Amino acid sequence: MTFLRTRPGTNTPTIDIAWYNPESNLWVAAADGEHAGVVEFIDGRFSVRNSIGEVVAEAVSIPDAKAALARHLSTPAAVPARSLLERMPRPTYLRGPLAA
Repeated sequence: MTFLRTRPGTNTPTIDIAWYNPESNLWVAAADGEHAGVVEFIDGRFSVRNSIGEVVAEAVSIPDAKAALARHLSTPAAVPARSLLERMPRPTYLRGPLAA
């Protein structure tokens, strides 16, 4: 199991990752009871994928790969900033004889 601890005084959450090895060359991660990602040994390298299958890192050893997934999980997702006052444009619909 991998534990991420934070320095005192920070607000970063602690993530507990449980690792399972269902097959040779495959490690599955679970965090908070949900699928968190996988590490797979392919062509001499460890491919690290997140919970939706996107490659987030490549590593040369299993400890490095597990650490890469732990770093990825502890990093907040980037959400594009958008003003609450900004309106989304509405589609324009043609009416009458031009709408054929």
